[in-house]
Amino acid sequence: MSRMPQDPWADWWKAEGTGAEERADAALREAFAAISRRPVTAALHDRLIAISGRSQAQPSRTWSERWVAAGLVLGALALTAAPLTVLVGFVLVGPARLLTSVVRACVWMSEWLNAGASVWALLARTGDAVGYAVVTPAGSSFLTVSLVVASMALVVLNRYLSVERS
Repeated sequence: MSRMPQDPWADWWKAEGTGAEERADAALREAFAAISRRPVTAALHDRLIAISGRSQAQPSRTWSERWVAAGLVLGALALTAAPLTVLVGFVLVGPARLLTSVVRACVWMSEWLNAGASVWALLARTGDAVGYAVVTPAGSSFLTVSLVVASMALVVLNRYLSVERS
């Protein structure tokens, strides 16, 4: 009886499936050893050498990169100058007036954030109500009927537009 030639890839697959790690590694080494190796052609070798020998010029910076860099530099300068500005404000304007302005700015900021939080609370309540409505049998059946009607409208529109195109 003649023996069938073994397929190392099939042996590897079977060994991986059964969990025999050593047998799988040996079959994989055998499979890779069976792959024929072709030498690199001279033309490809010359092209690769020519490409790698070229000097890679640094790409020029885009305008967006320049704007980001300028923004970072200006931000650093502003953070550096902020304490000096406060000190100059104390000397020129007066501590009481400057402190009043800072307090007013803080109050305005807290009111602004509170208004934003109120909007988020309203959206959260609306989302909860919609979620509750969808969970009910009437809401889910309404959504199902709406989906069926929209699907039928899409099919009709698709058929009508194909007639119009021709």
